[in-house]
Amino acid sequence: MGNTWEQLEALQPNVLKILQNSLLKERVAHAYLFEGSKGTGKKQISFLFAKALFCQNPDNHRPCHECSNCRRIDSGNHPDIHLIEPAGLSIKKEQIQFLQSEFTKTGVESNKKLYIVNHVDKMTVSAANSLLKFLEEPGNGTYAILLTENIQRLLDTIISRCQVISFRSLTPEQLAEKLVENGLSAVDASILSNLTNSIDEAIELSKDEWFGLAIKLVIQLYEVLTTRPQQALLFIHEKW
Repeated sequence: MGNTWEQLEALQPNVLKILQNSLLKERVAHAYLFEGSKGTGKKQISFLFAKALFCQNPDNHRPCHECSNCRRIDSGNHPDIHLIEPAGLSIKKEQIQFLQSEFTKTGVESNKKLYIVNHVDKMTVSAANSLLKFLEEPGNGTYAILLTENIQRLLDTIISRCQVISFRSLTPEQLAEKLVENGLSAVDASILSNLTNSIDEAIELSKDEWFGLAIKLVIQLYEVLTTRPQQALLFIHEKW
């Protein structure tokens, strides 16, 4: 099962409040632009929102996570939801054209279709122009969620056609809590949460052999400084 509404609400309360209101008032925008730094939950919330739109047994506005639609969205197999990721270093025009051709067809199982474009700032110029045409003439029941860590790289014309939702950076406490949930020790989580505010980057760092060695050396240096301060310079010279 993917992240629940409550879990992601704790991470990004303002974002979830905006999306909740759009669902309750039945004013879902044709295009959303989720912008914010890496690891702030943009992709997870995109799929949570997709489930809220397609869920067969929603509780008010919240997805059940158990119906066939929710389960297929979790496994990436829903025929009316398409995820576009960069092919190599960029998103190519052909990827957007494929999306457009798919969306000329009616929904396979419903009257709704949704596409999510991750790292939308990595589109080539021709891909951006194709997407712009797509955004200018949204089909009935067609929804888009665009994700970016670099909103300044996007065309103003694309930004103006989306409802922009900004994701706040995680606090060190939130990040440390998430890292412990991902199996890191409380000590490592505390250190990493003060080095980065990205969950992905912190987990990657925790697996780095150099990082593990550096933590041990810092602890040893602290012990030397508190017990044998006169030897601190020698320790640094030998170990670092």
